Amino acid sequence: MHIRILKAPLLALTLALPAATMLVTAFPLPAEAQQAVGGWRKEVADKAQAAQEAGKAGNFAKAISALKEAKAKAPLSPQEEQGINELMIWAASGAKDYALLAATIEERLATGRVKGSDQVAKLDTLAKTYFTQRDYRRCADATERLIRARGTPTADDLVMLGQSQFLLKNYSAASATLEKAYPAVRKAGKPVKVQVQVLETLNAAYFELKNEPKRVETLHQLMLVQPKVGVFEQLVSQYEKERLDSVAMINLFRLGERKGVLAKDHYGKFADAALDLASPGEALKAIEKGMSVGGIPKDDRNNRLLADAKQQLEAMKTNIAQQEREAKAIGNGNPDSKLATTFFTMGDKAKSVEAAQRAIQKGKLTREDDVQMLLGVALFDQKKTKEAQAAFAAAAKANPKNANVANLWDDMIGG
Repeated sequence: MHIRILKAPLLALTLALPAATMLVTAFPLPAEAQQAVGGWRKEVADKAQAAQEAGKAGNFAKAISALKEAKAKAPLSPQEEQGINELMIWAASGAKDYALLAATIEERLATGRVKGSDQVAKLDTLAKTYFTQRDYRRCADATERLIRARGTPTADDLVMLGQSQFLLKNYSAASATLEKAYPAVRKAGKPVKVQVQVLETLNAAYFELKNEPKRVETLHQLMLVQPKVGVFEQLVSQYEKERLDSVAMINLFRLGERKGVLAKDHYGKFADAALDLASPGEALKAIEKGMSVGGIPKDDRNNRLLADAKQQLEAMKTNIAQQEREAKAIGNGNPDSKLATTFFTMGDKAKSVEAAQRAIQKGKLTREDDVQMLLGVALFDQKKTKEAQAAFAAAAKANPKNANVANLWDDMIGG
């Protein structure tokens, strides 16, 4: 299954940098700077004043030029360095000169005189600046410094770090970071779009690492957050690689059908699984739908399958009364299990539930997970969500190999 390669930063909207919003320090006017005052020299203060005036007029290029002239009068006193570089940060931000912005913030931080909330704010701006420049190595470094300065990372910190690590192809580090980022963005109330971006990147990281169990787990999360055909395709492909049996696959397709995320080629597979499990009514619907959307060719073979499914369904309707009498008379649950499937494929969900419940009560079932899954789906179709979830939980317990599909049903209908 193809995984979409991330060709550009996914967080451009959430990490947009503000223009010209940095704090501007107050400086002495030239007339007030006839001699050194508070660590300032007149020639440096004059350049600072000129830069302020140019920036306020919107001419950030002129402001930057004046500030560069001021910096040429090195060495600057601590007061001069702070004032000139703070103005340079403001002017570079206004000019959207991100290379200059990052270099100036790094220069300020290197003095060791930036502390507390100011340090956090500058590191935050620095990391976002590097991200905007697509300098992901420096972004990751700045974000790690930011997290140390904060003490506790924010959701945005974790997302930015994980995204940068992924784009640097450090998939192991990215997956570890994004595993922390996902619950953080949910707790922070971030939009679904951001949650999906985090999970998609995590999914891609696990794909690169060939960590199939974690990929399945992540795809499940994506299905819960935003069910989509592309995600469901990956999930089906993954379960096919694991060679899950027809019971697991038909229940996966049943979920996809009810959530509207089946791809065109799924209808043929859905029909095959239904025929394997003696559910011609489901096969009939899947074939008809597949033909209508172009997923199943309208050729002789498939037309024969369609006709056979119709004949099987009619035969079931003819024999259902006798099948029900015989199933009720037998002491083990397997005949009632088959009866439940017959009622289900005929569309009688209420009778299907009754038969499945009798089968479970009698016990001695060949495939309890099959009966419990069928019961859960039938109950869900009757809008009995809590009872359905109990059946899915029992199915997961009955067959751990197919538990992921049962748990996905449980989670998706429980939200």
